[in-house]
Amino acid sequence: MHSRSFSSDLLRFALVFSLVVSAARATSLSEAIAFYAAKKYPEARLALEKITAAEPKNAAAAYYYGMTIRRRGDTTALDEAVPWLAKAAELEPTNATYLGDFGGSSLQLAGKTRSLSAATRGREAMIRAVELNPDYLDAREGLMQYYAQAPWIAGGSSSKAYAQAEEIRKRDPARGLTALISLKSGEKKFAEATELCEAALQEKPDNYLALYQIGRIASTTGVNLDRGLETLRRCLDLTPPPNQPGHAGTHFRIGVILEKKGDKAAARTSFEAALKLDPNLKPAADALAKL
Repeated sequence: MHSRSFSSDLLRFALVFSLVVSAARATSLSEAIAFYAAKKYPEARLALEKITAAEPKNAAAAYYYGMTIRRRGDTTALDEAVPWLAKAAELEPTNATYLGDFGGSSLQLAGKTRSLSAATRGREAMIRAVELNPDYLDAREGLMQYYAQAPWIAGGSSSKAYAQAEEIRKRDPARGLTALISLKSGEKKFAEATELCEAALQEKPDNYLALYQIGRIASTTGVNLDRGLETLRRCLDLTPPPNQPGHAGTHFRIGVILEKKGDKAAARTSFEAALKLDPNLKPAADALAKL
């Protein structure tokens, strides 16, 4: 037993030592950024900690250090990352990326802490990011979500949310359609969301996103179940585009509709098909367990 404990301690020491050695070799910012790009976040964080200490006015170092802290994903990561991202944006106030990530992180922190000042800083940073780079869709989407969710006293505005969604749609029709459906669904305007999808299918009958969303809305609302089942089954004949729900999610939605239609045996088959493709799809596992 003692031998196993010693071996485990030795392994942990070796891992920590290797991270320290790797970070020590990252003598330049470019090497530290390479660690980050390769998703070697602990190595990047160790290297950037030294670089930010040696070069306190280096905006890129502050930005990437903040991002590596955010990547930790623990309960204090956002609280610790935001000041570094704020510093990067302050040092380079015309860098849209720095402003966008600072703004997005600030809005996330505001949601966690209920801080109106953090929300205001986040919103203003993202507005500035979009002014600097009108094609910065992540920032536009962040603003859209803020305007849609924030109370009017904090700057919430349905019209401003839709304006951002339309700007996204001009630049990326698929992403813009997703944004508009999200807004309509958030307002419980499911019929209007479905109409948007049907209009998209008039232009392109095999529009995977539109087909899937019609099915998703049907499975959520219990309305137009047959049409939803039809469009979801069509999705299974198509290759899911990048960043769109895959066939596992489609099988799950089919299962939900079949269950609503009273066909529990077929629903079970669909949930099982979903889990075969993605064993970690918890909604499908939960639905299967409840049958």
